[in-house]
Amino acid sequence: MRTKTDHRFIIDIDPDQVMEALLMVEQLPDWSPAHQDVRVATRDTLGRPKKVYVSASLMGRPDRQVVEYTCTENRVAWKVSESSAGAGGQGWFDLAETEDGCTEVWYHTEVYLPIPAPGMLLKRSARREGEVTIDNFVAFVETVTGIEGLSEADEPPYTEQAGYEPATYTPPLHYGGSFEPGFGTA
Repeated sequence: MRTKTDHRFIIDIDPDQVMEALLMVEQLPDWSPAHQDVRVATRDTLGRPKKVYVSASLMGRPDRQVVEYTCTENRVAWKVSESSAGAGGQGWFDLAETEDGCTEVWYHTEVYLPIPAPGMLLKRSARREGEVTIDNFVAFVETVTGIEGLSEADEPPYTEQAGYEPATYTPPLHYGGSFEPGFGTA
């Protein structure tokens, strides 16, 4: 089953700072509900991720992936080149500066799952997971840049607010099976 999602949103932060946050791929588990562990295997000549090992959960199904990154000045793109569960996909974050110095972000994902699932259910689940990812990403960018985008200036950082818990995504389908996190462990 295959699905695509597109999200567009604006962050009240400079595009260079948003790009810096995107390139911190080792911290994907901090803001992406699908990622449990991310390790950069190789980087390009500018220090940007090129080949990345990922432990993820796709629609409640554990997967280990090798992901190839392509980074430009305004885009971070990725494509799954290997998957232990037979999944695939690709996507990108495309950044553009608005007239008032904010960042318009286009977040595109394509997911291919080797499981039978109704297309409508897969699309709805992917959209919901994308929305949680965006909320968490905006909070992550605000935290790493020290800028509270659209928040009140006297408000504490989101992680220090009473009752804070990162948004999580629980897929409507749950598949059994075991998963051992970590790469190269004995």
